[in-house]
Amino acid sequence: MDKATPYFVEKEEKITMEENNQIVEKITKIVNPFIEEMKLSLVDVEYLQDGGYWYVRIFIENLNGDLSIEDCSKLSSKIEDKVEELIDHKFFLEVSSPGLERPLKKLEDYIRFTGEKITLHLKHKLDDKKQFKAIIKEVNGDNIIFLIDKKEIEIKFNEIRKANILFEFNDF
Repeated sequence: MDKATPYFVEKEEKITMEENNQIVEKITKIVNPFIEEMKLSLVDVEYLQDGGYWYVRIFIENLNGDLSIEDCSKLSSKIEDKVEELIDHKFFLEVSSPGLERPLKKLEDYIRFTGEKITLHLKHKLDDKKQFKAIIKEVNGDNIIFLIDKKEIEIKFNEIRKANILFEFNDF
């Protein structure tokens, strides 16, 4: 090993987007029965490499109240062995709430968070921009009506690349 290479950084392993999606799908299938059993809701599953380390991140919430550390720990214990069987290298398993600026992944999320401020990232430009601050006004079929710069704009759900609740301290 040369002196420029730190001993703790493992070689980055590259996988295709398709392989990543397949692993996320398999992890989701492992997690879902336990989520249902615990009466929780799955927000998102991520499988990614950050530096030399791999992470499996499971984001959950309790639709009937607060999510506890015990809920996260319990789910982690239930899925840990099954996820380890799926992935043949070292990784960190993280189970947590999605946080204040939670992602909006499903159409149902937009219905649930109608009236909320969000950060919206589109797949294609709208008025020469792809990123907006918006308020969810209404969901109409597969379209979502947003209030952007005091104008109502209707956008197809499949045109949204990413969206997150926008938390601002002055809202507190």
